[in-house]
Order: sequence, then C-alpha cells, then structure tokens
Amino acid sequence: MEDSDKFSFSKDVAETLGLETAIILELYQKHKSRISGNSEKFISTINQELPFISQSKIKSSFDKLLKYKLIDTKVESIKNSNSYNVKEAPKISSKTKIDSNWAPSLEATEILKLGGISESFYMDKLKEYKLYWLERGQERNNWNTSFIDFIRREWAKEQSSNKGLPYVIDSNWIPSDDVYDILELSDISKESASKYLPEFILYWKENGSAFTTWNSKFIEHVKRRHLGADKINENEKNKKYIEPGKYKKDFSSRKGDSSWASEINLD
Repeated sequence: MEDSDKFSFSKDVAETLGLETAIILELYQKHKSRISGNSEKFISTINQELPFISQSKIKSSFDKLLKYKLIDTKVESIKNSNSYNVKEAPKISSKTKIDSNWAPSLEATEILKLGGISESFYMDKLKEYKLYWLERGQERNNWNTSFIDFIRREWAKEQSSNKGLPYVIDSNWIPSDDVYDILELSDISKESASKYLPEFILYWKENGSAFTTWNSKFIEHVKRRHLGADKINENEKNKKYIEPGKYKKDFSSRKGDSSWASEINLD
C-alpha cells in the first residue's frame, strides 16, 4: 500500500464527531486551497477520495465541521444549492419632500444628545428647519443627516459670545490667535500685524458696520497694508533725491568738468 492511500486524522475529532468526520476534516485541510468556498467541489473531491463513504454521510459531516467552525466559515452549508451566499445590495430609500409632520428619527436625536445638544434646543429649531425646506420643496433621502448638520451649526452659533449674529466692533476687540498664525504663513509677524490694529478698529468703529467675520477682515487689512508698505519702502530705496540748491558733485569735480563745452556749437 502506497503512502498516498493512507489516511491520518485527529483522534480528538474522531472521538467527538466521529471517524468519518475526522477523516473528511483532514482531506479538507489537504485540499483547502482548491475547494474552499465551493461546496459542490468539496463533495466531488471527497467522493473521489473516499468512495466508501456515502454522500449523505459526507454532507452531515461537512455540516458538523461547519457548525463547530473547524472549516472555513466562508464555505456555506451543502444544504444550500448555491456555491456562495450573495448579499443583497442595501436598499436606498427614495427621495421625498419634507412635510409639516416630519420629525427626526430616534437615532438622529440620540446623536445630537451625544454631542451635548439639549432636546429643547433642537426641538425649538425644528419648526425653522421644516419651514425652510417646505418653502423650497426639495426632495431628499437624507433628511435626518441634513437636520443633524443644521442643528450642529446652530448650536455652535448659540455657544459663541455673540450667538452667531453680526456685531459692531469696539475698542476692546482683538483678533484670535488663529489670525496671527495665518499671517505668519505670509511672513507677517504678530508684532508687525498688531501695528495695524488701532487704525483697523478706528475705521470700522466710525463706519458702524456689523459683521461676524472680523478676523477675516483684519487679515485682509493687514495683508493689504503690509504689501503697500513694502512697495513704498522699495520705492524710497530706489529714489534719488536732489534737494533744491544742492549740487550732485563737489566743487573740485565741478571745476574740472568741461562736459558743458561739448554742448556749445561754434559752427
């Protein structure tokens, strides 16, 4: 008898699940790369290797091995006629218009609460949200996500000192640290930028306009003024001034200069 005709198996598996099951497990391990994931090929291979074991016994042994996770769980039960389980594509809900009775789902409200947003706040904002989208008549399939984003933005405004509303600048206004970080990227130091702060505040105090974007406006102002100052300095550097009553050359140079004679034509 050749060695290829001999079978080895686990004694523990044989004692627990039966002799045939233990032998089938060893054959599965031997041919795993070829039969994994295909139940029909598994049966065919085992039938060829073990013609003395009935097909029904092979099926029951296979199911035992699958049940106790002794074989790859990607291989499906032989009772199923298909070789692989095919997952259905997730159903995408159809787009709908919001109506006056719409309310956020339980999952949406739980997400908002986890973000520290009170129920009274988002319920107060619900009417505003619905009115906005009712007037637009837009169809969507993600109203809950849209509502969460809306509430988060409104909550951030509520937590700010001016509650997200435009306000008039005052003498105590100072730009945020982020402003100076951004200006540093343009090679404008905090010290240089701060020189333009008094004139910036004075201008907008007298103007009386209200904004929520004072930091952005200050960045624009500083960049504009700094660029202008650089150009002025460059022009000053390149200019050659001749003050009234002063000569370009000293007395000795002027005395020996006869270039004026070349300008006289005696012909």
